[in-house]
Amino acid sequence: MGNLIIVSNRLPVGVKRVDGKLEFYPTVGGLATGLSSYAAKGNSKWIGWPGIPSDDLSEQDKKAIAKELKKHKCYPVHLTKKQLELYYNDYSNSVLWPLFHSMEVRHGNTTASWNAYREVNELFAEETIALSQPGSTIWVHDYQLLLLPGMLRNERPTDHIGFFLHIPFPSAAEFTPLKQASELLQGMLGADLVGLHTTSYTEGFLESCRRLGLGLVEPRKVALPDRLVRVTNFPISIDYSKFAKATKQRAVRRERRKLGWKYRGKKVVITVDRLDPTKGLPGRLEAYEKLLAKNPSLHKKVVLVVLAVPSRAEIVEYKELKERVDKLVARINKKFGTATWQPVDYHYESWPFERLAALYQRADVAFIAPVRDGMNLVAKEYIASRPKHDGVLILSETAGAAEELKDAVLVDPTQPKTLVTGLQQALTMPRGELKRRTSSMQHHLETFTVQAWADSFMNALQKPVTPKPILTKHLNAIRTQEIVFAYHQAQKRLILLDYDGVLRPFMQDPADARPSLQVLKLLKRLGSEPRNEVVIISGRSKADLQGWFGSLPVALAAEHGALFRRKGGKNWHKTAGLTSRAWRGEVLPILEYYADLTPGAFVERKEWSLVWHYRNAKPYYAQKHLVALRRLLKPVAKQYDLVIKEGNKVFELHPAIIGKGRIAQEWLIHEHDFILCAGDDVTDEDIFAVLPTEAYSIKVGRGPTGAGLRTKGVSEILHLLGRL
Repeated sequence: MGNLIIVSNRLPVGVKRVDGKLEFYPTVGGLATGLSSYAAKGNSKWIGWPGIPSDDLSEQDKKAIAKELKKHKCYPVHLTKKQLELYYNDYSNSVLWPLFHSMEVRHGNTTASWNAYREVNELFAEETIALSQPGSTIWVHDYQLLLLPGMLRNERPTDHIGFFLHIPFPSAAEFTPLKQASELLQGMLGADLVGLHTTSYTEGFLESCRRLGLGLVEPRKVALPDRLVRVTNFPISIDYSKFAKATKQRAVRRERRKLGWKYRGKKVVITVDRLDPTKGLPGRLEAYEKLLAKNPSLHKKVVLVVLAVPSRAEIVEYKELKERVDKLVARINKKFGTATWQPVDYHYESWPFERLAALYQRADVAFIAPVRDGMNLVAKEYIASRPKHDGVLILSETAGAAEELKDAVLVDPTQPKTLVTGLQQALTMPRGELKRRTSSMQHHLETFTVQAWADSFMNALQKPVTPKPILTKHLNAIRTQEIVFAYHQAQKRLILLDYDGVLRPFMQDPADARPSLQVLKLLKRLGSEPRNEVVIISGRSKADLQGWFGSLPVALAAEHGALFRRKGGKNWHKTAGLTSRAWRGEVLPILEYYADLTPGAFVERKEWSLVWHYRNAKPYYAQKHLVALRRLLKPVAKQYDLVIKEGNKVFELHPAIIGKGRIAQEWLIHEHDFILCAGDDVTDEDIFAVLPTEAYSIKVGRGPTGAGLRTKGVSEILHLLGRL
């Protein structure tokens, strides 16, 4: 690895003015901990804003700051108050922050704020270029610097550039309407490696690239004309030993004794978060209020300790949130409190590590229920702080940490009842169960630390990648004419066609995708030509294909080739080797369970396959439940020799012996002097792979392909068939 340049909005060492003098202090955060070993190596440098507006600094101050920061291998990018207001408060935190957390963007997206965002990214790019050499390794961090990787790539084509997003990435449906969406994605794609916390965030990013036509999108990759960008999830973690060993620190034990006395005889529930609209603190307070109202027996026996760390207090939404929380706390304490018991112990402040660690150790329950959170390290810190494997973690399923901490009591912040029942479950959980749950999560966190996270990202960034050449040509007028000429010269022709996405555009309801009169006429004319063999090979059911095309002079293959009918035949045949369908008994209940959890999703039962459709489902929940389906059904697929295929808004399982490439051989074994095949998704790649080199293969739509030609959509295929 060459010189490492770390670039983030804030430096790990901050600057403030106290009594007219500059003071330097370590900034709090897991990022500094995770990268400390890399930042300490060789000629590594860390670039970022030092935490004080440049308006308040003289040239002498700037020199003094640069001199002191250089001792820590840190280099400042100075920003004015106006730049901070527009770039940081307005665009970064009033537009990108709520949008990426799937919340409403109320203001901030102005021409001035966007120009400032771009200007500040350019300042960071200039400083990075000035402080690095060609061939350096550059690691850019977070949503404030989305444009920076692209700017660096323009100047340094050969540098190793990595980018990591520390907050969620929204669904494509939420992100792509943003006016600057394409430019932001192009900026991120300047990196060789884009890292996100979870699989669902990765899929949201890739789908956004696909919708905006930015390269050819493959699983975990975006193929650009000159290089390949890898896109992978790297869930960030914590310095496990720091929290696990805190029990032995004298200062922590002293704080623990104070808290033990203060909360003696009571169950302690804690909620620790920045005071931010995404954290859902009002919802947690309301759930606690309902818990006390329903359970008078808990009065005087439980206390909710709220540690709300001040954040972005100058932004209107945050001021309004502070007022709402203050009123809720006052209401609960007035309604239920007594002279000797205050139900909510509220602190609007930041605590030092020793006191925070003591709070984690004293708490019986950690109530962590953000509306949306990229990861949530508080949940991990709490688990690491339980040396006796006790304590219960309540965790929002919309936090990134929920994909790892599966033994937490998971709640849905959009369903307030689950917050109340989660509290009840946590406060009454048997000791044996809570120790088993906590022990399991501790074992995971002890292995996957923040240091391991940084190592895995850097190792992946250094891994060499051979760019994949894009060889597919567009089906233009000249190539269309070439196909038409070859067709008319041939004596024995084979035409292999998929249906959905090739002969008919996708519909919100698959049942509505009936063939048009134009398609039926084209197939009848082509199929009636004695020199032609027309075959429709589709994932559709036998009933669909027979009902739509049964009277036409074409061959049909249903369910990706599980069943087929020859041209002019009446009987359907089963692919050789298909025997048992016992696997359906295990798979179907799982698919139906997640269809019930996902409004708009449904399960289609075919003779030899089961399909989970999610075209009409909300992207966030569809992607989230797809992660669960993959995890649950991969072992079942392995046990029964099934394959899992993910097409256009479908998740399908069928026996591995079934495949379009295999069924196509039923016709490819015969001699032909003209072969044309058109398909649109991953299942059609099986056919492209077995076609002879002289065949004409056409991929319809975007995405990686082994086809020789590509066309934009259904209309171009129908035009070609009409020409034939």
